[in-house]
Amino acid sequence: MRVLIALTLTAALAPAPAPATATAMAPATAPAPAAAPATPYQAAVDAVVRAGAPAAVLAVRQDGRLRETASGVADLRTGRLAGAADRYRVASITKTFTAVTVLRLVAEGRLALSDPIGRWLPQVPHADAITVRDLLRHTSGLPDFYDALGLRSSADWQRHRLDRLTDERRLALARTLPAGPPGAAAAAYANTNYVVLGLLAERLTGEPYERLLQRGLIGPLHLTGTAYPDGRPAISGPHLHGYMPGDLPGRPDADFAHLVDFTAQTVNQSGPAGSVTSTVADLTALYRALFTGRLLPAALMRELTTTVPVAGEQFPWLRGFGLGVHRYDLGCGPLYGHIGGVRGYTGLVVSTLDGRRQAAIAVTLNPNPPAVMTAALAAVTRAVCGPPD
Repeated sequence: MRVLIALTLTAALAPAPAPATATAMAPATAPAPAAAPATPYQAAVDAVVRAGAPAAVLAVRQDGRLRETASGVADLRTGRLAGAADRYRVASITKTFTAVTVLRLVAEGRLALSDPIGRWLPQVPHADAITVRDLLRHTSGLPDFYDALGLRSSADWQRHRLDRLTDERRLALARTLPAGPPGAAAAAYANTNYVVLGLLAERLTGEPYERLLQRGLIGPLHLTGTAYPDGRPAISGPHLHGYMPGDLPGRPDADFAHLVDFTAQTVNQSGPAGSVTSTVADLTALYRALFTGRLLPAALMRELTTTVPVAGEQFPWLRGFGLGVHRYDLGCGPLYGHIGGVRGYTGLVVSTLDGRRQAAIAVTLNPNPPAVMTAALAAVTRAVCGPPD
């Protein structure tokens, strides 16, 4: 299964890994939007809930000023309202954390973007031909390890909910699949690339990835709602529950009338490719720090924002992959950010190139019906392309 979850105006996002023990099915009557302090974005976030998501949370920064908006319920069983500071699984937005961590090692002179990774990780297929840059922009040819799991339905994910995949196991799964040629002209998204980058950072520093994140980004940026609970099923602290649809006869993931709580799980965690939990405010803080020049030197920011086309990409607003970020066009000039999707959660974070505006949205449903994603993308567009509040 390809785990790039693409926000789209015409189709639902593709899901990511999910739970494995039997889970209660919650009737999916769309909850009423939560009462919340009025912001210019409340109506846009409420629209995501009206479209069928249990909850949606949005954070917007303009020149550093933070505005947060929440709608819906965090937990369908208890009815607890969603809070703007609630944590959730950010999924592939983890890749920005990993890319910045590796690029800072490049800035320190510990390796170069053009270095083949075989010097440190000879066990990776085609390691002597794959460069650090290839991994960062998905041009390595490595397959996505999730494709080897064979999980095709909500029921499959539930049966395997608590399966734990170490980074070594993720790499072993990828080795069972055919690899493409390294150095491709167009990117082919694969979580395996960022699993390898995490292993590379650990090899270079002698520190576990979780400590590298804490010491390099989470602590210095005061990302108090952010953690790396890879292999741990629970989300610590106040958090949004994540939901996926059940199955219909002959139609996997199509029963949006009965949602499955898939919050506690380990199988849909992908380590340095997708295991961070965070808040929408923390994600906008990370992107503001990145795009105002606090994290990387100018030369590496130019590398980060230099994009390659995406193989087979059908969404005109996705303009290419950089190093741990994507380039988007939502109608107001180039934006840089990342999509994140695992079973139960869908998210997007973006920033303007000058670092003046950021927005991040979390939606507690994955897979999604098209109307939910249309509304979510409209909320983000309003936040970064609309008039300043």
